[in-house]
Amino acid sequence: MGLNIDNSLDTAHLRQVYGDDHAIIALIFDAFVTDSYTRWQDLKPVLTDHNLIEAASIVHGLKPSFPMAGMTWLRPKVEELEQRIKNKNGVAALMELYQEIDEELDHLIPVLIAEGKRLSAIEPGV
Repeated sequence: MGLNIDNSLDTAHLRQVYGDDHAIIALIFDAFVTDSYTRWQDLKPVLTDHNLIEAASIVHGLKPSFPMAGMTWLRPKVEELEQRIKNKNGVAALMELYQEIDEELDHLIPVLIAEGKRLSAIEPGV
């Protein structure tokens, strides 16, 4: 990828979807951090309260956000979480998978923030 995006993200997927459009990639990263990640964090108390209807709605809405932001390998895990919710698994099983995904996000959010800022600073036409 000509933009040299951090390879902890799926750069091949990002290139396939967005090409070298640094502005749109920066917008996608920012949207994930400010919107999707906020909704992800809001999911934790919903799972703890075992509010399965709301949890299913949140997770279903979040699924496409992960690959859009270059985290393609997390989508199957999010789909599994959605399936566990639909199967009415207990809080422990739901929280176990939530925590697993959340730990990965703890490492990836700073990458998305840094890459978003860097890509936003690139002059148009470069």
